[in-house]
Amino acid sequence: MRQQFIQFFITVLLSFISFNMVQGAPIYHHSIEKRVEKYKGQATFFFPDTEGGPYGACGPKEDENSLIVALNHEQYGNMSSKSKWCGKKIRVEGKAGSMDVTINDACPGCGYGDLDLTPAVFEKVVGKFKLGVGPITWYLI
Repeated sequence: MRQQFIQFFITVLLSFISFNMVQGAPIYHHSIEKRVEKYKGQATFFFPDTEGGPYGACGPKEDENSLIVALNHEQYGNMSSKSKWCGKKIRVEGKAGSMDVTINDACPGCGYGDLDLTPAVFEKVVGKFKLGVGPITWYLI
């Protein structure tokens, strides 16, 4: 009888321990993270009305206060037509901050990864105009 009681007690004890171990185990939620491709380059600025005209390569009208950028010619593609990048929303990050903007134009003098920003965007992302150019990182949002 005593041996049966000990076996019963051990079984109950092990069950209790196992149950508590499962209850206390952390639950991990696996989410599929979107892979974000980041681009690095230099930011410059341009005045749409006097440098290229008030209409960007993608079509919509733009001015100094527009929250748009001109994409470098290598990524833009054929400068004689609308790019697949036209209208894409991107986040541009620089030393002064970050900003969400739209690709609306092309920059024939910019290298791969570079963006030409309107003055409104340049000040928020890079800083003062006297800098003229600054390092940036950007990606699609």
